[in-house]
Amino acid sequence: MASNRYARQVLAFGIEGQKQIEALRVGIVGLGGLGSHTAQGLAYLGVRSFVLVDDDHVDTTSLNRLIAAYPADAVAEELKVDVAERQIKLINPEATVIKIARNLRSQEALAGLAACQVIVGCVDHDAPRLILTELAAAYEIPLIDAATEITMEEERIQEFGGRVVVARPGDFCLDCAQQIDMEVAKQELESPLTREMRKAFGYGLQEHGEAPSVVSLNGVIANLAVTEFLMMAAGVRDPHRHLVYYGLRGRVNVRSDQRRTDCFICGYLTGKRDAANIFRYALD
Repeated sequence: MASNRYARQVLAFGIEGQKQIEALRVGIVGLGGLGSHTAQGLAYLGVRSFVLVDDDHVDTTSLNRLIAAYPADAVAEELKVDVAERQIKLINPEATVIKIARNLRSQEALAGLAACQVIVGCVDHDAPRLILTELAAAYEIPLIDAATEITMEEERIQEFGGRVVVARPGDFCLDCAQQIDMEVAKQELESPLTREMRKAFGYGLQEHGEAPSVVSLNGVIANLAVTEFLMMAAGVRDPHRHLVYYGLRGRVNVRSDQRRTDCFICGYLTGKRDAANIFRYALD
């Protein structure tokens, strides 16, 4: 630990808390608007070991919200994991960064995440949330899942906000929080051929266009997630299971969610490790 670098936060939660932060390997899945904010915040906190998973590239539409991405990155179509690594290394040159520029549904990504002590999910769809939920439970890894949403009607903002769910193995999960639509997740996990057949018969998933996204909203939610990570990692308090930010009202609510007594993930899958066969989701 650098002698003075973290002195001001050590005043808040102590040297032992700082050491615990620095000892963790943290996986971040999705390095877009939310994930890039999260990577930056964790690097400033003192996390020294990262596993970054994202197969996407920077384009011009990324430049309104992708932290540390510049016009030259869009021209070069840089990988988002490369941009995130660059930012982490600028903050802390001694940080270790494992970049996995592949889909979550790859052997490499699943294995890399299974070796982490904390995972932060910054993904847009239910299928990757389901995979991360099962993987985190099976390998007993806390999962922090973050999401934002801007609801439009007749070209006017009706609501904007987001939420952070902290799923600790055996305590609570995204299914308990009702943040995974299992039917949608199952359809997203189907083979391309099956999905085409569904579409041909009128049973396909609804096509999603580009969603509105604003850098400040991503920053609010990402930093709520980073703060709950800090609370948990440094032992300040137990993390809140479910935070919801209502932007129009300028309010963060703490939900009083509880684990479902019949939850398969919390009750059965937790601690199963390789026996849970998470790698069945891999496409390679």
